[in-house]
Amino acid sequence: MEIVEIDGSGRIYIPAEIRRRIKAKRFKLRLVEGGILLEPIDEIDIYYGKFGPANVEEIERALEDAAQVDIR
Repeated sequence: MEIVEIDGSGRIYIPAEIRRRIKAKRFKLRLVEGGILLEPIDEIDIYYGKFGPANVEEIERALEDAAQVDIR
């Protein structure tokens, strides 16, 4: 078990050995009873969320369809 501190800016120092084992740079932070839990985030989640990358062709088709709708 490691003991760490929070600095004046709210940063927590995670020792190098732990960082090397985890190999993550971003985390989800959850409040749990009695403390906090840091869960590593996959890089794909950062850019696309949990549902994966957007399909550009589908988005363009939907925009074209929406542009052709007569709202009068």
